[in-house]
Parts: sequence; structure tokens; C-alpha cells
Amino acid sequence: MKQFVKLGMFAFLGVAFATSFVGCSDDDPDYSSVTPPEVAVSHSISGRVTGMDGKGIVATVSMNGTSMQTGADGVFQFERVEAGSYTLTAEAEGKQSRETVVTVSASGSGANAVWNVALPNAGTTVEIDADGGAEASVTSETIEGNAQGAVTVDVTVAESTLPEGSSIVITPIYSMDEAAERSRANEEVMLIGTNVETTDADATLEQPIALAYDVEPEMAEAVRARKYENGQWTDAEYTVENGRVTVMADQFTSYSLTLDADVSSSSSSVALDFGQGLWDNLYGSGDMSVASASFSYHIGMEITSSGTDRITAYLIEILARMAGASVSTAIGNYPIGVTLPIGTALQISGTQQVTLWTVSALGHSASGRQYGDMSISAQAYNREHNGGTN
Repeated sequence: MKQFVKLGMFAFLGVAFATSFVGCSDDDPDYSSVTPPEVAVSHSISGRVTGMDGKGIVATVSMNGTSMQTGADGVFQFERVEAGSYTLTAEAEGKQSRETVVTVSASGSGANAVWNVALPNAGTTVEIDADGGAEASVTSETIEGNAQGAVTVDVTVAESTLPEGSSIVITPIYSMDEAAERSRANEEVMLIGTNVETTDADATLEQPIALAYDVEPEMAEAVRARKYENGQWTDAEYTVENGRVTVMADQFTSYSLTLDADVSSSSSSVALDFGQGLWDNLYGSGDMSVASASFSYHIGMEITSSGTDRITAYLIEILARMAGASVSTAIGNYPIGVTLPIGTALQISGTQQVTLWTVSALGHSASGRQYGDMSISAQAYNREHNGGTN
């Protein structure tokens, strides 16, 4: 009986060893020499086009001669761009166009530059009456839910100021310099502005046009009037009475009400959320193809203050013009395009820059989180393999 048991055990071990050699020696390559594929670095430029209210709009975004149309949410993405500087333009029907320069930095990681842009409405055309004068009122746009932040300007063209049959175009403006870096502790910011132009290139002003801004009384005493002349902002003639700031427009150009504000910021980053961040071919029976990785990210500014009074509402508008009127979630796609041999794996991760902005003036403040550029890293590497075909 004991002899029979011994023979059975030897037979079992023999089968086990044979199976082991088939699983590892016959099927598996030499994993010590497996070379993981190299993942090419890929860059992109993405963003969102909105109205001044923060809602996405259908727009055409052009980049160095290449154009694309956004969806209804206003989101766009240019994939597989090289490192360098690009001129982007956003245009939409009934809106003023906007242009900026976006720089994609060369690095060992994939860079996704983000441009969030709000397009104001086109200007209002005012026809000159037979007596050479006219009157009109134009109200600035605000982000959704912040109506107190609006400023109305009453435009008065006195008699005999312009030729009969001519017209002027009144356009609210929202920034003294959209390309200016926001890094100074004390900064002159625009509360609201107005561009005045004529459709008749030969028309001249016989007398100034009155631009009367209806603002909060304390704010009216704090602002000063400026006009854009010879490529720079200079002092303009104005008066203040009962919360109304009246600027005398003596030429066709831009005028603005500005105030000194404290603008501060601090930066951090958050991890990107990838739908799948790891491809592990440890127990694979063959090669594994990885085409791309999808991830979610944020675009725009998340305003964390509420306009409980007019001054705070004004500051919220200034903040929104600096960094975005709203925040939305978008889905990105990072191209990978590699094949993983058995015994290798690939992992992808990334971060997005977050800047906390605060604008303060007259004892009031407004804050928000601006979501910016992203950095993505994808790397393949070797893994130990235990054999088998699983």
C-alpha cells in the first residue's frame, strides 16, 4: 500500500513540473530583456468661449490659420500641437471678437494650455437726429445672477454736434488691457468703459458728447475718468453729482471709469481625473494596445463671493473679466498610441493649475478660483511576469 502511494505522489509531481515548464519556458519570452515602449509627449490648447454672462456660446476659434467651431457649451480643443506661441481668435455672431497669444512650453510632460474667453455684445448704433443731436442709454453686461453689477451710461449728443444722417456706435468695454499680467499688489482696474466711434470717417465733434454713468454713490466718489489717447490712458474731464459720473467725450475714442484696487493671488494645483490611469500587461496572453486616455478638467473661474451689495457686485464683475465668468467641466483626450508587450505597464497622471484671486476695494472684496493650464505625464515601464496565459 505504501509503495502505491509513493508511486502516485511521484506521478503527480511529474505532471506539475511538466505543466510549469510549459507555462513559463515554452510560452513566455525572456522578460529581463523586454523593452517598454516610449510614449511621445503630446501638447494641446483647449478652452471655452462664453458670453459675458458666463454661458457657453457657439463660436469660431482660429489658431494660426486653422479654425474650428465650438459646441453649444463653447468648448474647443486643438490636439497635437508643437511647443511654441500661437495666436488665437474667438468670433461669434453679434459679439465682439477677442484675440490672445497662447504659449505652449516645451518640457518632458505634455502641456495643455487653457484659454477661457468671454465675448461682449457688439456695440449699439445711435442715429443722429435732424437737429444734429441724439440720446441713448446703454447698460453693461453682467455674469448670471449678478445684476447689481451692471452700470448704465446715458449718452447725450447735444444739438449741432454731428451732421444730420450720421450715426455713432456706443460699445461698453470691460478691461483697460486684457493682456496685462495681474501681478501688482495695487492696481488701477476698470469699473466700466465706453468706446465712442462714428460710422462717418469725415465727421468731427463740434462739442463733447456727455457720457453719464449711474453708479453707487460711494463708488462714484472713488473712481476717476480716463480716455485712450495716443496709445495710452490719460486723464479725462468729468464731474460727479448724486452718484452720477459724467465724462465729457471730446473725441472718438475709448473712455473709462477706473479705481485703485488690491489684487492678490496664490497658486496651487489639483490632480486630473483620468477615466483609466493604468494599463498593466503583467498577466497578459499577448500585446496590449493603448490608444489614448480621457480625463476631466475644469475651465474658467469659480466665483466664491456673492453680490450682496452694489460695490461687491462691481468687484465680482471686475474679477470675472480678469479670469472668467463661470466654471465648467470638460473632457480631454491625451493621445498615447503605443503597444505594451507582456511584462510591461503604462501609467498616466496629470495636474491642473489653480489660482485663487481676490480683488478688494472700499472695504469690500470678491474672490474666486481660476482653473488654468495642465501638465500630463505618461510612462511605460517593465513589470515582473509570473508566466501563464490567463
